[in-house]
Amino acid sequence: GERDEISLPGVCQPELCKGELGCKNLDHGRHACVCTHDSAPPFVNGTCPRKVVGNGASNVDESSGRIPVQPPAPVIVNTEEKHPDYPKVQNYMVPSILILIISLFALIYLIIFVKKRLRRREARASPVNLKQSFLVAERYAPNPQYSACSAAGVPILKKETLSFLKEVGEGCFGKVFKGELLCEDGDQVRVVAIKVLKDTANKEAEEDFLREVEIMSAFRHPNILSLLGVVLKDDSVNPMMVFEFMPHGDLAELLRCQQTSQASPDRDLPRLARRDLLSVALQIAAGMRYLASQRFVHRDLACRNCLVAEGPVVKIADFGMSRDVYTCDYYKIGGSRLLPVRWMSPESVVYGRFTLESDIWSYGVVLWEIFSFGKQPYYGHTNEEVVKLILDGIMLIPPQDCPTLICELMRNCWKTEPRHRIIFPNICEKLEIAYESEKQTSCVYETETKKMRPGANKSLPRPPPLPVMAQMDLLDGQGYLRPNEINDPVSYLETLCDAIRD
Repeated sequence: GERDEISLPGVCQPELCKGELGCKNLDHGRHACVCTHDSAPPFVNGTCPRKVVGNGASNVDESSGRIPVQPPAPVIVNTEEKHPDYPKVQNYMVPSILILIISLFALIYLIIFVKKRLRRREARASPVNLKQSFLVAERYAPNPQYSACSAAGVPILKKETLSFLKEVGEGCFGKVFKGELLCEDGDQVRVVAIKVLKDTANKEAEEDFLREVEIMSAFRHPNILSLLGVVLKDDSVNPMMVFEFMPHGDLAELLRCQQTSQASPDRDLPRLARRDLLSVALQIAAGMRYLASQRFVHRDLACRNCLVAEGPVVKIADFGMSRDVYTCDYYKIGGSRLLPVRWMSPESVVYGRFTLESDIWSYGVVLWEIFSFGKQPYYGHTNEEVVKLILDGIMLIPPQDCPTLICELMRNCWKTEPRHRIIFPNICEKLEIAYESEKQTSCVYETETKKMRPGANKSLPRPPPLPVMAQMDLLDGQGYLRPNEINDPVSYLETLCDAIRD
């Protein structure tokens, strides 16, 4: 078992040391055989020692010359004790699930919170928050829309009693004719307006037609268009409505003709003075007061829906033709829904809600139409821009030379809060006072004019000519103007009444 290095002659060559030994060169041309794993000399028998790596064992099986290998110890998983390097599944799965649930609840709360904020913004109706969703077709009911009423019986007319003279208007689903109605006694003939529904009318137009018959038959007022009767539909006849005829057409056209010469040659349109404008405004307010007392909501009050007869006499109507003829005054938001946004109140635009207060708002726009002689409200702006202006509280500017009372009525009709708006009885009261005052002023003016007619050839006294004086004669010694000494008053200083009396 002893190990001692033996020096051998010669230089190392591979065949000199065999087996587990390797050759190592020494000094003086000699070499030695050593163990290759630790460079130590071998045993006497030429073998090298071996080490066993195990559980503290360093013994070598000398008989076999092999290093004993112990099998690996089985791995035992401890399910009760925690290992610092290998945490259990439950240790990280449970917090993750809790975090996920909390995040989900937080997301739901955030969505609910955002929806509430959006509803509040819509309720404020700010133009900053204006979106296309404000104008949703489903929010609006077909026009016209009135409260339920107990209509009186509608006279049923025979088509043979009607004769058509000429067509006065046409829309998508109906035509309006000027015609004659043969009265029951067979001797008298009355000029009437006949509205005929077309064959191409859809179901919605037919429903509007029947609703208009039911509603118009309940009206009994001098400023509401009268329905005289209907012709029922059969195989060869389309349904018809017969109204009293208004020779001057709609008020919007009449107002626009006041400042132009484009009137039809076969129509003798009246000229409207300031007193007539007040009368027109008063008559429309009286008709709306009657509708309000009957719990009716018009929904489309405008000058185009007011008809004019001799007088001028104004009557509120809704032929349903305006939405076809005056297409620029309506905003189509989907399907066949046409909305008069330029005449609509903010709550009608935002919520699709039409009430007595929204009719009052529309009446304020009608006043603007009357005293602007039929201009389109918010002209120069698109319908989308008009909606933003209304929701932003930007109102129409009163027309030039508009009476102070009318300006005040417009402001009171356009209150943002519906319950703060003026009501139709108060509007009528103010307009009646203004109309009577204007009427008295006109009578006084006409009376004075008639008094002056006998002496129309005599001109009113003129002031005497100024005397021609030199500049030095007008000044005193100190350079001041001399006073004009007049002993007797001249005739032009007399009052107008005295001049007329003379």
